[in-house]
Amino acid sequence: MLRMSARIILVTTALSCLSLVWPAPLQTVAALAHQGPSLQTPFVAPNTNGKHTLSPYAPWPVARFRARVIDGRTLQPLVKAEVVIIETEQRLSTDADGYTPWVDAPVLRDPRYRPLVQELHGQLGAIAYKNGYRDSIHLGIRMHEGYQTETTIWMYRIGPGDVRIEPVLYEVPYHHLWLVELADRFRSKSQPGEGPERP
Repeated sequence: MLRMSARIILVTTALSCLSLVWPAPLQTVAALAHQGPSLQTPFVAPNTNGKHTLSPYAPWPVARFRARVIDGRTLQPLVKAEVVIIETEQRLSTDADGYTPWVDAPVLRDPRYRPLVQELHGQLGAIAYKNGYRDSIHLGIRMHEGYQTETTIWMYRIGPGDVRIEPVLYEVPYHHLWLVELADRFRSKSQPGEGPERP
């Protein structure tokens, strides 16, 4: 009996240790990544249409977001294009005017720069897909808490002569005031360069 109890304790201890080092299933890791820095349950963010949308980013503020997808050459709206918000994996479809519906999206600031200079806005990424068109990736879409953000995504039709088909990348630059403050943050007296920038 004593030997059996010792075995049970040994197996239980081994399983406990194994659970500490064994990687979690992919779905669990993805779920934890969506939770952000804390493991709070998702909160219900207000929706101007009288409905509510669950947001997995409980610790961060949210803003309203929608995209308009157009043909980059004709500038005509693209219907039934699929837009994915990279950070939340939300999938949206465009209507006859090329617009996705308004959704709540998190306002995320880069943690690498947060201790140095506070960013003036958050940033999101979006990818647009449509049969017959090159994928279009937009990074750095500016997001401000409490405001509506609308971005235009250009897509380009795949032509008969296109041999190497790769996504098109657009990157929205950082706000110029933030860049000025960041450069000033590290300017030394021995290497002043042009001196303090003027926004």
